[in-house]
Amino acid sequence: MTSNKCESDSLMFRKLDDRFAGYKGVRDITIKKGPSGLGIMIIEGRHTEAGRGIFVSDLQEGSAAEQAGLNIGDMILAVNRDSLLSCSYDAAAAKLKQTEGVVILTVCSPNMKDPDKNDESASGASGNKTDPSRPTTPKPAPSPAKPEPPPDPATAQIKPNQETIIEINVNNEVPGIALLGGNDTHVNGPAAVILEIYKNGAVAKDGRLKVGDQIRECNGVVINKDMSYERICMSIKLRVNKAKMTVYRPDPLQYEEIETELTKKSGKPLGLNCFARIEGPGVYIGELLPGSAAEVDGKLQRGDFIVAVDGKDVSTLEPLAVATILKLCSNKTTIKVKRFKIVPR
Repeated sequence: MTSNKCESDSLMFRKLDDRFAGYKGVRDITIKKGPSGLGIMIIEGRHTEAGRGIFVSDLQEGSAAEQAGLNIGDMILAVNRDSLLSCSYDAAAAKLKQTEGVVILTVCSPNMKDPDKNDESASGASGNKTDPSRPTTPKPAPSPAKPEPPPDPATAQIKPNQETIIEINVNNEVPGIALLGGNDTHVNGPAAVILEIYKNGAVAKDGRLKVGDQIRECNGVVINKDMSYERICMSIKLRVNKAKMTVYRPDPLQYEEIETELTKKSGKPLGLNCFARIEGPGVYIGELLPGSAAEVDGKLQRGDFIVAVDGKDVSTLEPLAVATILKLCSNKTTIKVKRFKIVPR
């Protein structure tokens, strides 16, 4: 009986390890959690090779985690064998907070260099030859086009710089999008702007909407500049079987740039909680910490894309790099952001 149990346990741990076989430098770190906690700060971000996940953004000096060998930049794959893959920041933070006593963190080092990686750039590529062009027989001039009927909203493709009516099968679930807009925000106008599209949501499955698209009407409710952010979300995220929307896609996307100087108290953070974009480089402000320098200043808001910090371009940096720059900035810091701009009807 004991032998069978050991074999079962061994098989279980092999299966657990198999989940992380594609990551670099996977290892278990055992930490004894004390009264002051684990001493870890985390961030939800995306690495070019490892993908999205939970990363160590900072370690308390002399903490149990630091002494156990955890490093800034490590990606936390599991807590006590409980996987953090596809976990949000809030869920990961909750799991870490709930741990007691001896904690086993399964981590990897995505920045570890691979000595066996070959330089494929040196290998020659075979040239593609194209056949010489041949004279072609002129085609007859097309007859005058007949007026086309309006496209079916269920299949209509969104065309740039014009309104398009589409219909999405939501099946009484949330559409899976993050929105900007409302008269209680800095993004105010007759539309709601799509900030993010979450995977596995109804909008992502439909595949037609993109980040930056502006929703002007949804299920008969016309979005206007007098609506609050909450009212807009209630109108668009209503649980219905089908969502019929009037959408406008600016091409190119319209932004406005804002620059402000934040003055923080010594030892206090700026108060910018940054999120990695689901698609594309850079980070945006997810929330402003209450009472922080960023909130008191009042010029920045959720959904602003951070472009520069003290004149340094951070628009293409990884989330961990941006978090490090924000942490090490001086008490007076200049932040430059770009913000979606609503195109009037």
